[in-house]
Amino acid sequence: MGAKLSSGPLLLVSLILPLPILLAAYYFIQAGSLAVYLIAWIAASGLLYDELRWRGLRALGHAPDDLARGSSWLVPWHSIRMADWNGRTLWFSSSDPSRKLSATFSKDEAPFVEQSLGARGVRYSRRGPRLPRSLTTFWSLALILFVASQAILILAAVLPFFPGEEQLYSTVLNNTRPQVTNVTFMEAFKAIYLNNIQVAWGGMLPVLGQLSFGLASYNTGRLIQVIAMGDNVSPSLVLVTLYLFPHTWIEESAYPIATAAGLFAITKWRSVPPDEFSKRTNRGSSKLVLSMGGVALILLAAGLIETTGLYIGLGEVVFWAPVAAVYYLFVTRVRRRRRLDDLPPPVATETMPVNP
Repeated sequence: MGAKLSSGPLLLVSLILPLPILLAAYYFIQAGSLAVYLIAWIAASGLLYDELRWRGLRALGHAPDDLARGSSWLVPWHSIRMADWNGRTLWFSSSDPSRKLSATFSKDEAPFVEQSLGARGVRYSRRGPRLPRSLTTFWSLALILFVASQAILILAAVLPFFPGEEQLYSTVLNNTRPQVTNVTFMEAFKAIYLNNIQVAWGGMLPVLGQLSFGLASYNTGRLIQVIAMGDNVSPSLVLVTLYLFPHTWIEESAYPIATAAGLFAITKWRSVPPDEFSKRTNRGSSKLVLSMGGVALILLAAGLIETTGLYIGLGEVVFWAPVAAVYYLFVTRVRRRRRLDDLPPPVATETMPVNP
């Protein structure tokens, strides 16, 4: 068995060290949403914790499997008594039957795991997937969230207000409009961009983020209805007009991508096999930070297009050409990466790092 490494002090250090940087960022940016700083704190702490934990375990001569679960051990295959296997994660009882252990493998190592279990005569049962594949694939989940958010938005735009809602959202609209009217281009862009970042990053928060994501879509729909009433047109006409503009689709796509990243950061991205965890970009914390940066870039483009649209009106549709080109390149890259995932599996070793 391997040596034990305490995770309490590392976690405490990881939570404290990013705070001065975040306080400085708040002083200079002055974003009104606390959620932005919470998700930035979580991401920075996660990065630091993963790095410190990896260095500590590597110094002890061990490669971690899932650092979020405390200490890591090396358990020989012949000590396994019974196991459950789902093709990626192995749950098993070792020398202490009351202690359930787990180890995560890359999908290419599945034949090696089953061969090792069979060679050792280990009794194991195969677990079926707990969730549909559409909920365990990032882009499928993002698409589902996008469709759900648009359904919420459209319903909120066309259904009657509840008592008191019309006055509430009219006040919100009146307070928001001066930020983007009769101001300079950069002032309007800053107001739009900061608002969109707050919505997107807020949707990344564990548990609360999904609620924030749904509420943001609902609030947008209600504001559309207020705008329609002020212009004496139907909400459906306002909706159709908005969907003609590329910035609408870019913004509304960024929010479910952010929310899906937040969900994956506390679920699927936490299970990383040791050979992948040694590369920093494969860690869940790194993927969360990269997602935050990617969403920020997407919203940067959306904000520039939307701000330009304030001056050129329907002329904004000309931006569909570069948006379509970027989308094509993105889809091509995703397909290429999926083909790379089908490469032959690497040679596996006979020692397995696990977590208690």
